[in-house]
Amino acid sequence: MPTIIALDVSLSMTRPIPSQSNTGTPGNGGSENVMTYHQLAVLGINSILDYLSKHARLEFVSMIIYSSLFEVVVDFTRDYDAIRQALHKIEHYDKTSLENVLVAVNNAFKAHWGSQNYCQIIFVTDCGVGIGPSSLKNTIINIQTYKAACLAAVTAAAATSSKTDCLKSPGKAAAVIPQPSDNQWVGFSYPSKLSFVCLGSLATDSAFRCGTKLYQQLLDVSGQKGQLFIPRMKHDESVGSDETTLPATGDDGEDVMKQLTRSSALEAFEAMCDTNYRQFEATLRCGGYFRLEDPVIVWPAPLAYTARDVLGVETTKLMSRRLEVCGFLSMSDIGSPMSVSRHLILPRNASPSSSEHADGAKTSVTSGGKNGHALPSAEERLEADIKAFYTKPDSGSASEHHQHDEHTIDGADVNKESVCVLLHGALKVENMAALVLLGDAWYGFIYSYADGKKKWNLMLNVLPPGNDVVPWLGDLRYLGTLEDAFPGENPAFPIKSEKRSYSQNIVVWIRQAGLQSDIQKVLRHAKKLPEKTQHFYKELNRIRRAALSLGFVELLEGLAHIFEREIGTLPLSASPDCSMQLNHAAMELRKPVNRDMKSMIHALPTQYNQLG
Repeated sequence: MPTIIALDVSLSMTRPIPSQSNTGTPGNGGSENVMTYHQLAVLGINSILDYLSKHARLEFVSMIIYSSLFEVVVDFTRDYDAIRQALHKIEHYDKTSLENVLVAVNNAFKAHWGSQNYCQIIFVTDCGVGIGPSSLKNTIINIQTYKAACLAAVTAAAATSSKTDCLKSPGKAAAVIPQPSDNQWVGFSYPSKLSFVCLGSLATDSAFRCGTKLYQQLLDVSGQKGQLFIPRMKHDESVGSDETTLPATGDDGEDVMKQLTRSSALEAFEAMCDTNYRQFEATLRCGGYFRLEDPVIVWPAPLAYTARDVLGVETTKLMSRRLEVCGFLSMSDIGSPMSVSRHLILPRNASPSSSEHADGAKTSVTSGGKNGHALPSAEERLEADIKAFYTKPDSGSASEHHQHDEHTIDGADVNKESVCVLLHGALKVENMAALVLLGDAWYGFIYSYADGKKKWNLMLNVLPPGNDVVPWLGDLRYLGTLEDAFPGENPAFPIKSEKRSYSQNIVVWIRQAGLQSDIQKVLRHAKKLPEKTQHFYKELNRIRRAALSLGFVELLEGLAHIFEREIGTLPLSASPDCSMQLNHAAMELRKPVNRDMKSMIHALPTQYNQLG
């Protein structure tokens, strides 16, 4: 879940915060200790980085500054010290233009992460609205105009469609949605959350009040998920602490009591971090009668899944706080099913009390209460008693003395079992994955995963909600063990039939190298014409069928361009049949009749290949 931090570096950020001059010494008049909005923003960004270093140190963060233009100061990185150093080298420029940086953020994230990942976007600003055509007010008007044009296009298409239905016409009109210009922002094209940390005082700054209204209107009009974080104003401590006797507005002497302070601004940044980067704590349970459980952290926090049925009714599902391991499957049987998201499973160091160490039953009750579950049932209490019996040390043995001498790591007993360590080791050695129940009719897989640094982790692959979401596994509720198989039944996946209904030569273009190798193979056959005429057209038809099956029609035009370019690069020793066949193949690829899967491209009969 990458994060983009955008800092406003317009000239208004260089203003000193009002009523700060009294913090200086009498000799210097307080000018040296006056804090500006930019300095307060830098402190806030450092607090964000400190929070991420402690609670979400795997976050990729990018730093952007903007005024009328924008600049990517630090690209996506986990080195937060590089961002801290870059904050001290920032210069200020002219007016604020929010739309330009929103377009830049949209393009920068799609270039690095695509359109399927989730992004946190944080703007730190004093809520300047800008002037001229690039002002925030004009941006809101442009978004409203675009939304109205899209609604009019859909309405017109619906009216045309109903008219054609009345006339019993087979064709139906489709809505032509207008496309925004390159410099127009109408919303992010990927899942995201847009947050504005607004530095200012609602009580005394009328421009700030107007700016916050426009920023909130921007979120409402664009339909983006987001929030404005405004510091809570506190009375000046030098005036008094009795807030009941001080009005919110009034004369200049009373307004100065509700100014922006360093503590109130940092509280706004802390509230933003707690809201956007709250950890998803859950309990991982594994085993049958003697059940093991461990508090874990699912990172990044899973989002709510919204599904829409045929009638357009939306249903939102949330992942449960209790992850139940149902069974284990081989990684080769699972394959690569469609997934919603992927998350890391990290062990969470619980802070059990001394009473929980002494009694296993109390441990089960307390851990259940922490995760928001109901009171334990009779089976769970019996399970806790059995677990406490097996984990109880022998009386008078040396292990009892060692328990008092053992140190704890982050408040957790080093001798306590860890389900994460047990699962990770077993899944890695056996090359298997654990089927996990995430909610009502919602499943996922936990498996051992290694990143580029050869660091192994537990990875959770979340499947779409449903019981029959992996076609080759069938209904996940009916999966059984090997002992449940009938005599003579083959329990392996996928189920193999005696006669295959598909060709054995399957074209796989998951990576770019596979497509390049197929094209190079066709070109090698082309340079050896007329001896390789049959091989050339066999490979050409194979690539053509694969492209049509995948809907990759652009590949046919690309192949035609490649053949035409190869004609001009043929050596003098090449056969004349090479240029003739390449030109013929390029013309055939462009014909609409050859867009049919059943058609075939045949060789051109010439005097060199003797096909005529």
